[in-house]
Order: sequence, then structure tokens, then C-alpha cells
Amino acid sequence: MTPPARPETLDRPGAPGQPGPAEPGVLSEPAAPAIPAVLARAGTPAGPAVPAVSARAGTPAGSAAATAGELVRSGSYEAGPPWLWAVPPVVTLAVMLWGILRTSYWRDEAATLAAVRRPFGDLVGMLGNVDAVHGAYYMIIWAVVRLGGSSEAVTRLPSALAMAAAAAGVAAIGRRLVSPRAGLLAGLVFAALPEVSWYGQDTRSYALVMALGTTAGYLLVRAVHARGSRRGWLAGYGLALTALGLVNIFGLMLAAAHGLTVVLAVGRPAARAGRRSLLRGWLAAAAVAGAAASPIFVLAWAQRSQEHWLKKPGLRTLLALRYLVGPPTLVIVVLLAIGCAVVIAAAGGRARLTAQWPAKLSALCLPWLLLPPAILLACSLIQPVYTLRYILVSLPALALLAGAALAALGRAAGAIALAVVVVTGLPAQVDVRSHGAHGDNIRMADTIVAAARRPGDAVLYASADARLLAAAYPFGLAALANIALDRAPDPSDTLAGTYLPDSVVRRRLAGAGRIWVVGIGGTRPARPELLPGLRYRLVRSWGPSDIWLMLYQHRDRSYRRRPKPYPDRPAAVPRMRP
Repeated sequence: MTPPARPETLDRPGAPGQPGPAEPGVLSEPAAPAIPAVLARAGTPAGPAVPAVSARAGTPAGSAAATAGELVRSGSYEAGPPWLWAVPPVVTLAVMLWGILRTSYWRDEAATLAAVRRPFGDLVGMLGNVDAVHGAYYMIIWAVVRLGGSSEAVTRLPSALAMAAAAAGVAAIGRRLVSPRAGLLAGLVFAALPEVSWYGQDTRSYALVMALGTTAGYLLVRAVHARGSRRGWLAGYGLALTALGLVNIFGLMLAAAHGLTVVLAVGRPAARAGRRSLLRGWLAAAAVAGAAASPIFVLAWAQRSQEHWLKKPGLRTLLALRYLVGPPTLVIVVLLAIGCAVVIAAAGGRARLTAQWPAKLSALCLPWLLLPPAILLACSLIQPVYTLRYILVSLPALALLAGAALAALGRAAGAIALAVVVVTGLPAQVDVRSHGAHGDNIRMADTIVAAARRPGDAVLYASADARLLAAAYPFGLAALANIALDRAPDPSDTLAGTYLPDSVVRRRLAGAGRIWVVGIGGTRPARPELLPGLRYRLVRSWGPSDIWLMLYQHRDRSYRRRPKPYPDRPAAVPRMRP
């Protein structure tokens, strides 16, 4: 709900981040000399004594105040009531907590658990060999696991909280650049996006990357628009950008987008006095962030063979960018809302277009939305590094544009458009909370194994990706002897351990009784490669999600008692210990 229009008050000159005589705000619109910072009502005589007033509906046509409902004017800022600030983060957190326990861990989350369950010194040693790009996040989750255990509720909670913080940042930017209503709607659109739920319920770093990226964006806005000293805002911006690079170096693509925003800011005629301090401050912040993240970049480059599964981008890669928003219908709804709002504002005249779509919003959001994907796609033509989750840092920019669009449509139309966005995205929201929504239903696979295994059973992983599955839960696959394992993960400073040559594995298989063969994706083989000639027969196979399980019994080794029935869908999941 938008608060009723009320007279705007000028910010106190000289306060940190507020207007003052020393340096004009770089992206602020120049004020009229007679009526500073606002568009006055029609019929008001010009003169220095006229107070700044919000435009109201019903203002006579022809006045500069013909745009109804605009709450932000150059040189002023209306934050709206404090309860309005809390709505986007509270709603987003509630959405993130909805069904957070339902979805099974998947292979990437299993990698996180494989890293953080070891002693801290072993974790640091592992980062020298693998996953250095996720090192800072692993250290955070290492502490979380020591405090609360390794259940889904505990390990995913930091991501849920990070998404709530990102929503708060999106709303704060919208309030400052456009209006309180635009900020509120931007935060709610952000909460409604299915990808936000997907990664807000994921034990990986991407939600934290979005939160830090949004924080950096907000602090940059405050620095750009500061009319007093901007040192504090730039220092905070530098810290946020540094943290972003440490958590995930791909997040530093946002610095390039911010650089373009700063260039656009200092290029405006009103920016002469403040351009040097802003440029110097931004360059210093970017340099510090780059220097702090440079050791991680060096390690990540040395470990780039981990990304062997990535391919050079093509047309299908570009078409798949729509999944950053969600299903095709949701993409169409969001783009239609933005397009209609721009057309309606433009039809209302230059003043209305400028008020509802200020240049400072476009200068921040368009580079933020477009540059990170463009940079990563271009780099991937040389060394494939692109995957959709590496550009999630751009998603808040889309929410800001959508929020501004819904606010520009007006109270009733904007509320209806928000409802359409929510309803359109609801099926995808439900889908990302299904048991196997992340692709690998490890919980189901472990439950099958736990129900059907016998003493002495061993496991043979048919692919390197499958070797991490046992780290997800302490039952099922984790209870089987890994027949091909040479050195365990901790002593080998790896995620999944090191493995024996095929010839040695075949000798071990010759003396085994029952073997569980486990793989991920692809076509299930008629017979695993290492088993031919070893007199094994297939007892049963399962296919929970994209994981496939094949249980083999050696023909020369039988059990006295008949095997228990093997459930395809066990009714209960064994209770996990923290």
C-alpha cells in the first residue's frame, strides 16, 4: 500500500549522503531556480519562497506537475513509512522458507557438504586443489554446520536469509531512484521469481552473491547521488565489492556494469564539480576488490579443468537466457508490463516519462542487467565458463525495472499486474519445491539403498559426478564400501577422493558379493564396463530422478536368506543426525 501524498521536505544539507553546497549529486536532475527540487502545482507563482510539493492527481493539464503519484524529485527523497521497508524482505523470507525441507540435496550441495564436514585445516588444504572459487562460502557454511548440523534446514537457511537481504536492497534502490511504491513492487516481483526460490533454497553461494551485489548497487547509488562527502558511501561500496569477489569471483563482472554507470553519471552536465571524486573513489574501490580477489582468480584458473563440462555458447545458450526470469509465460508477462509502462509514460509527455523512468534508473539497471551476461558469454568463446547461475547477479536489475513498470501503471493496474506475475510464476514456484526439483533426488536414492542393502555390500560409481552423492546424507550410499576408492577425500585434499586404476578395481570386484552401480544422467548402460566376465547378474535397477541404481549379485556367492523387497518409492526417509 502506498502512503498518501504529502509535502516533500528537502534533505538536510551537509549530512552524509545528503544534498549540500559542496558537490551536486551526479545523477540528480537540475532543479528549477524558482521551485527547487520539485514540480509545483499549476497556478503556483514562481518565487523562492514556494515550498516543494508532491504532484497530485487532478492537477490541471499543462502544468509540469501533470504526472500524478510521483514521490521522488531532484534533490529530495521520500522513503515512505518504515513498515513499508520491511514488506519485501519479510515476504521474500517467507517464500524462501516455504518448502525448504522438501527438495532433496543435489550434487552441487553434496559438494558443499563434502567440503565442510572435514576439519578446517583440511578444508583449506582442499581449496588449493579444487573449488577455490567457492572457498569463502565453504568457510561460512563450515561454521554454520558446526553450530547447527548439516540438515537441509540449517545449511539452506543462509541462502534464504541472503535472498531476503537482496530483496531489501532491491526495494531500497527502487525507493531512492523512483518512489516508495516502485521499491515495494520491485521487492515483491523479486520474491515472485522462481529462480530466486531455486537458489534461495540451495546450499551454494549464489544467493549470497545476489545479496552482496545488490548491497554494492545500493551503496553505489548513495555515492553517486551524495551532495556532501561521498567517502563513506564509496568505502562501504568497496567493502561490498570486495566481499562479492571473495565469495565468487564471477560476481566481479558487476564492477564493469557499475563502471559504465559511473561514466554515464559523470558525463552529465550537472556533474562537473563531483566527477573527479566519484571517478577516483570508484576506481579505488574496484582496484581494491580486484586485488583482494586476485589470488582466488589465480587458483581458479589453475583449477579450470573442473569446468570441463561447460561448452562454448551458441544460439541455444542465448535462447536459454529467458530462464533467468522463469518459464516463457512469465517472461512474456514481465516484458509486457515493462513495455506497456514505458509506452504509457511516453504518451503522457516528457515530464511523466522522466518522472516514472528517471535516467538514473536506466543508468544503473541496464548495465547491471546486460553487461555480466555479455562479458561471460564473450569470455566463453575463448574458455568456456558460462552457465546461467553465474549471471544471477543480474537478476535484481530486472526486478527493479519490473517494479518501476508496475508503479508507473498506477495503483490499481499495478496491483493487478503484480497479481498476474505471481499467478503466472506460481506453477514454477511449486515445481522448484518438488522432491527432485534440483535434478538429483539423492534422498530417494539413499532411501532405496538403506532399505535394500546388506552387510558387505559395496558401491561402484559409474561416473565422476556420482562420486559426490554419498556426501549428501549419512545413510544409504554413505554406508556402502567404495570398492574403487584409493585415498579418502580428507587425506587426499579432494572433494571425492582419489580412485584406483580399472585393473585393480576388477580384481577387487572378483572377490565381492553384491555391488551397487551408481550413475547420474545419460543412458543407463546395459552392463557396466568393469563387470563383463566377472559372473555378476543384475538383481534390480531403479531410476530416482536422473540418478540410476543397479544392484548386481555375484553368481558364485549366494546368501542364505532371501533378499528383502526393494521399494521403488519408500514411504519414510530415515531420520538424519546433524
